[in-house]
Amino acid sequence: MTVTPSAATQQVQPRSPRWKDVAGARLRARAELVDVVAKGPRQAWAAGFEDGAEDREGTVVVERWDGTAWRKTTLDRELYVTGFDVGGPGDIWIVGDGVVVHGDGRRWSYPRPSGLGRHRFTDVSADRGRAVLVGTDPARQTSFAVEWTGRTFEKRATFQGQFLAVTARHGQVWVAGAGLRDGCSGVRPAVWHAGPDGTYAELPLPDVPGGYLSQVWAISPDDVWAVGGIGGGTTPWFACRTAAGDPGRAEPLVMHWDGVSWQRVAVPGGDGPLTSVTASGPGDVWAAGAGGGDTTVALHFDGRAWTRERIYDHPLGRVAVAAVPGAAEVWAVGAANHDADFGKEVILRRR
Repeated sequence: MTVTPSAATQQVQPRSPRWKDVAGARLRARAELVDVVAKGPRQAWAAGFEDGAEDREGTVVVERWDGTAWRKTTLDRELYVTGFDVGGPGDIWIVGDGVVVHGDGRRWSYPRPSGLGRHRFTDVSADRGRAVLVGTDPARQTSFAVEWTGRTFEKRATFQGQFLAVTARHGQVWVAGAGLRDGCSGVRPAVWHAGPDGTYAELPLPDVPGGYLSQVWAISPDDVWAVGGIGGGTTPWFACRTAAGDPGRAEPLVMHWDGVSWQRVAVPGGDGPLTSVTASGPGDVWAAGAGGGDTTVALHFDGRAWTRERIYDHPLGRVAVAAVPGAAEVWAVGAANHDADFGKEVILRRR
């Protein structure tokens, strides 16, 4: 189905009073938080970097929420963080560029899958003692999935296309991104799935020319959400962005797996891609991304209908959201002025 924003959804929308700024650990500019994970009302983590600049990567930081305040841990490593997940206090994973970082609660280590050379990691998902990492080759034409079994890395699959996101939950793995067929006109959203036997297969999706998926979240094996964008010059392939000329406005893209098939889902209008999705259950799904007029918005699905909230009055880069298990709360992180050397991290909470 085609998403056609109505005039009402395109009107200027005030910022929702439910979303409040929360003080973080005062990172040094340029700073950015790129992902957030919540395990409960008193357990949340956010990862990113500080002290970065246009000509250098920032220093990796992890902030932890203890129910009262966010407290910072700084790692002795410069890295542009692209993926982050937490299996528990003793199982923290960070990836970016060609680097993998693991924290066991006592120390940080830097395990490296063999045979991947200059490959770039894009995301990681931790699930019951294992971790699944995805990334791309240097040319960004093929992608891969490797799994940490607790002792070693094992390569599981190679995919044609650029895959940016993974979620490993309930013994299942979902990898989301975009395929490229027949040149730039062939960019399409794509999803690969592996069941308990570890065999990956590409799943059929509705045909969405110019579409791609940036994040995926599994509530259960038959209830999975993926979000991204369509057009707007935001395709993962730089060569395609360059060739597109004036690509027009980007549209949000939301897709849902019901255990039988993937369907495109209509959502309240916006003119920007979505970068994150999370859920505490079938009736509490959140997605976030760019809104109209250089704002940041969140979309909420209550099991029946979608609503739209303006959560910040400026763009927050790759805004990420995390629903808090056991509480009617949501965290969001990102960065204001994220493209400038004075960029600063932003933490928001909805209660």
